[in-house]
Amino acid sequence: MNQFLLFTYYVGKPFGGVKDFLDSFASVEEALENILPERNRYYQIVDRNSMTVVKEGLAIFKNFVADDFRSEDWK
Repeated sequence: MNQFLLFTYYVGKPFGGVKDFLDSFASVEEALENILPERNRYYQIVDRNSMTVVKEGLAIFKNFVADDFRSEDWK
């Protein structure tokens, strides 16, 4: 099993735990590539070694990086 575990489900309709498990991947980027960019789909990427969530959110915004949007940029 690879290091990053991908869980995905429709917003408000999770099956719970391992039932939402899709697959494991060697990198976060590889996991993100395998998420369908659906409007109502939610995802979580978990590091298998530490069992912490490393990235999560709505699938349609899977490539969104909050650090790219700074308030100084809007002045």
